[in-house]
Amino acid sequence: MAALALLACTSAVSPLSPEEQRAQGVDQSLICPICPGETIDRSQVQLAKDMQVIVREQIDAGRTDEEIRQFFVDRYGERVLAAPPREGFHWLVWAVPPTGIALGLLALFWVTQLMGRRPPEPQPAEGEVAALAPYLQQVDRELAGDGPSPGNEDSKENT
Repeated sequence: MAALALLACTSAVSPLSPEEQRAQGVDQSLICPICPGETIDRSQVQLAKDMQVIVREQIDAGRTDEEIRQFFVDRYGERVLAAPPREGFHWLVWAVPPTGIALGLLALFWVTQLMGRRPPEPQPAEGEVAALAPYLQQVDRELAGDGPSPGNEDSKENT
């Protein structure tokens, strides 16, 4: 029953005409010049409402969405566009984030690969271990609780 209700909700035909749907799409792509960060479909100021009327008039006149946006750019500048155009210097806004993410993932992969291939720690040569033997024996005795060996000069200073 729930699946049938969900299907009915998702397959419903919009009560808006195609022209009104198109106008709302253009409204969502234009920023109100007075309200920072608000598109004209969300703004409550009179200028935004006037801009919505102009959008519908231009759609009725047969202009394309791009021509309508350009009409507002000519009057208010590029700051009226909700998304920067994908041309000229603005392409950086579109290209840098995905490129940065891709490079970050590549660096992460590279670092994890290097960490997995770390060479084993070098083992001391047999002669080096033999040279350390007296010191290691002393450490073993001290850890066992026997105290410092009698021939050690440090033990004389500590007593």
